[in-house]
Amino acid sequence: MKKGLYRLEAYYKEGATESEKEVLRFLIHQTREAVEMDIHTMAKQCFCSPATIVRICKKNGFSGFKELKQALQNDINFSKQLMQVNLTAPSDEKIQNIVARVLNTNIIAIQNTYNLLDFDELGRIAALLLSGRYIYLYGIGASFLVAKDFQQKFERVNKRTFLYEDIHLQLVSSTNLEPGDTAIIVSYSGLTKEIIEIAKNVKMCGGKIIAITKYGTNKLSSMSDYNLFVPMLEKPLRVGASSSRVSQLSVVDIVYNIYISLEKERSMEKIVSSNKLLGKEEDS
Repeated sequence: MKKGLYRLEAYYKEGATESEKEVLRFLIHQTREAVEMDIHTMAKQCFCSPATIVRICKKNGFSGFKELKQALQNDINFSKQLMQVNLTAPSDEKIQNIVARVLNTNIIAIQNTYNLLDFDELGRIAALLLSGRYIYLYGIGASFLVAKDFQQKFERVNKRTFLYEDIHLQLVSSTNLEPGDTAIIVSYSGLTKEIIEIAKNVKMCGGKIIAITKYGTNKLSSMSDYNLFVPMLEKPLRVGASSSRVSQLSVVDIVYNIYISLEKERSMEKIVSSNKLLGKEEDS
């Protein structure tokens, strides 16, 4: 089940043409009316061709206008409208205001992460991870920490993973996949030179790529077989990955819990065993 409003909001700001913006404004601000229309009525309303509407649908991950309308209906029924946050703050900001701003940003990041989730895609990803031999993990900087969290979770249910902190070893590892192996690549920008090189290597080996990256078109998302998007809340110049990391870690938690739900009995046995082992180590 896809959500539509956040995707349309982001596309309006990032890459829409002027003719597309007229349609997007109607879809975003008059959503309830839009879901009641057929594509020809919508085209007349927005003074454009049906082809323009179809193009908007496909650019935002929908097969056509029917699927987009269903996604917008999901937004109406199940989720709140997109909220924006001002990430700038005065230099003399009070501590209580800083706390509120940071927590509010993280809350909004999680809300908009939900708006970007495709439940069908999540199911396919979990099934792929379950059927594969290994999981190869890649990430640099703050994204490495997200990949590390992924590794710690999956190792506890006896799923073999590979993750190296050294970027050169990551590059070498990306050449060692066999056809059908799965790589999870974490990159907020989706543009980092080394990450793109890793993605190219994985594709050359015949591996499948699951990307955790910001919503929109970037090199990594265009090369990936599956995409798990996080919202674009952080500005290019940032003091540190904050809301993006919260969003990415939330995605990791979601994928992990869906995965263990597919083999609940076996996974819980491994988790209980791991807890006992770690408990003994802590007591010693």
